[in-house]
Amino acid sequence: MTRKCFTLLLTMVLFFFTKNIISQTIAIQGKPGGYLTGAQITFDIYRPYLSIYGNFRKNTKPNIIKQGDESKIYSYLGKQILSPKFVLLQTTFYQLSALSSYLETDEQNHFNRFNSVGGINLLSSVGMGNEEPYAFSLFLGNIAFLSYRQKNKQGKMQQSQSGSALAGFGLNFGYHQIFDNIYFPDNWYQPEIILIGNLKENYVRKISWNFRVGAKFHSNKILRDAYSFTIERNHATFKKIGFSLSQNSKLKYKISVPVSFKNSPPFLIYMLFSYGKKFPFKFFNRKMFFVFGAGINWQWGYFYNRTINKFEDTPSKKITWLIQPNIEF
Repeated sequence: MTRKCFTLLLTMVLFFFTKNIISQTIAIQGKPGGYLTGAQITFDIYRPYLSIYGNFRKNTKPNIIKQGDESKIYSYLGKQILSPKFVLLQTTFYQLSALSSYLETDEQNHFNRFNSVGGINLLSSVGMGNEEPYAFSLFLGNIAFLSYRQKNKQGKMQQSQSGSALAGFGLNFGYHQIFDNIYFPDNWYQPEIILIGNLKENYVRKISWNFRVGAKFHSNKILRDAYSFTIERNHATFKKIGFSLSQNSKLKYKISVPVSFKNSPPFLIYMLFSYGKKFPFKFFNRKMFFVFGAGINWQWGYFYNRTINKFEDTPSKKITWLIQPNIEF
């Protein structure tokens, strides 16, 4: 019990400090031949990714959304979905989910080393929520650049870029899938309607959002085609506010329902809900946020029996409690 408690404490401490120390973004942008192009690489302990985008309409100026509330941004982007101007390619990795599924599939003894108090496996808990170890994405739609007014070095107000957003149609695909934390070879693809973005206004606020609706199709007959719906939102403000569930918070909700409920192949109803509340504090005169995140991953279907290496004959319920603490700078 002492070793398990120590493992839990050490894991929490490590994730407090590695998330933001390792996480950083490098971006470049240009306009060769009159076509706006750019690339971005983000290093992150949970989800690093590389993206490349280009405007296929020559000498077309990018959309710019000036400072406004979230509802205005969402409304503007939603109206742009049906008039695409950009194409984007992206590669995303989910290394914690990949490691958790690999160890439970092939290295059970090493996976069990992460078992902690209350029957919680720490590796599974922090890596839960992704259905694949990696994904490739093709996006067709619009890219909008967000901006806000701030003072320059001369004390004058000027418009500065604060972030970017995407709205349009996406196609994700890959060659492996994670099901019940067991990985399988699977040529899958997932068409979606996407509305995603992020903004950072210095000393004012930071917001990111990820709204998706689509369907996922599999070549591996063990897995069932399903409809999916996702809402993710992350908000932080540097202004003084009272208690609020929407401000200084992070929310993730995802649900997946099978296209067909026939008994073969094994179906799964999947729902993930997590919520994190951010508590501001100062450290060496720098404002930071302690984030306490928790949630639940609820599944109902035919699960994989590790003992006999096959799916159970009858459906059952499985609940995984999520613990995702962090410190944001």
